[in-house]
Amino acid sequence: MTSLRFQLMACVSVTCVMLGAIELRDSMAQPGHDQASLPMQGSFLSFQQAVDTGLKNHPFMQEGNANLKANEARTAQARSLYYPQVSANFDSAAGAGRINPRFVTPAGGLLQQNLSSYAGGVLATQRVYDFGFTQNLVESNQLQQRASEQDINARRALVTLSVQRSYLNSLKRRKLVQIAEETVRERGVITGQIEILYRQQLKSKLDFDLARVELVNAQSLLVKTRNDAKASFADLNRAMGIAGPEDYVLEDISVDVRPVRALPDLLSDSQSHPELQRAKEQTASAEAKTRAMKRQYLPTVSAIASGGSYDTFDSSRTDVPTGGWWAAGALVSMPLFTGFMIENQVREASAQQAAAQAASLNVEQALTQQVTNAYLDTVTFAQHIKLGEEQVKTSQEALQLAKQRYKLGLGTIVEVTQSEVALTAAETRLAEAQYDYKIAEVTLAYASTGGIQLAVDPTMR
Repeated sequence: MTSLRFQLMACVSVTCVMLGAIELRDSMAQPGHDQASLPMQGSFLSFQQAVDTGLKNHPFMQEGNANLKANEARTAQARSLYYPQVSANFDSAAGAGRINPRFVTPAGGLLQQNLSSYAGGVLATQRVYDFGFTQNLVESNQLQQRASEQDINARRALVTLSVQRSYLNSLKRRKLVQIAEETVRERGVITGQIEILYRQQLKSKLDFDLARVELVNAQSLLVKTRNDAKASFADLNRAMGIAGPEDYVLEDISVDVRPVRALPDLLSDSQSHPELQRAKEQTASAEAKTRAMKRQYLPTVSAIASGGSYDTFDSSRTDVPTGGWWAAGALVSMPLFTGFMIENQVREASAQQAAAQAASLNVEQALTQQVTNAYLDTVTFAQHIKLGEEQVKTSQEALQLAKQRYKLGLGTIVEVTQSEVALTAAETRLAEAQYDYKIAEVTLAYASTGGIQLAVDPTMR
């Protein structure tokens, strides 16, 4: 009788300890025991700081800036045809022979004293009229330059989106690590208590083995989530275009669900996307280039002027004549046959125009698809968040009920463990749905507005 009483008292004592550990888990789930109570490692990286770093350092942005400078130079090259082309030249000739058929010397040459001559001058040409060739060529390059400016805007939007999505994904991975760590702690406490009950022969080995299996599963999940978190930081560094540390302290971002605009309005806004504007500018540039190539069939009128000096030197003469000269005129040139060069230039320009038109249509269709998919994702994940919150609430109630049943001796520790597993799974699904919703939200903003509002989003501070 005394032994039975001792066993019952030990069972009640262990049960109270286990319930205390479970209640500690519930208290840590409150806002006051959230991530602020966890040790933080790595340097702090705010959301806006990550975006600014990506826009400054990413090679994708540097490539776009270099392309813009190259197109600016091409425009200046084409515009140079409006200005005079001036060149200087200097010629010199010296020799000691001339043609004389009366002598039988080799090749009829007659040797004489050296006679040297020098000539130097300046030649200037000015294109007067070319039936719009230069005008269309300059216009084509200007439109290509504007396309490069739109390309930089598109690159900014894409880099911003990439950084934001990587940042949000890192936050999601951090949240999953916190859930996994808490799960390991709680299942470790429960497993330890069941082991005590098992050694006192108050619980079966099956209960202990099941608890141990759940603990190992939680530890495996923790290893995976930590590795995923490290990988997400590597992805974040890549999105920012830097070789940064492998760990950051990230800024908390609100994941509240916001009303979404109507899909037709979002599709209408996508027409101003920098990607689409760039494609349209490239199409217009190709059209202007095609017109320029066709103008090569027409004449070109140019003005020419030159002047210089001509001197000779003969060692047998003491006086060297010196003279200057000048000339001016006009030139009209028209290609008659160029080996089909102009014809193939026109063909090339026409093909490039068709390709640019197809690319523009492809970008428009891709944006429509991206806006639609992102819109549907935001709606879907918003519903998942609502369902996830209900599941977490239900799982918490089920865990409380399982604890009460165990306290009254109406249930087993397996029920408590299973309720704990269900709550952990519900919290994981809710965290994933919340951050997936935010990722879909920034993707929708990128596809519909081209990232103009993405750089600073007040709802994400």
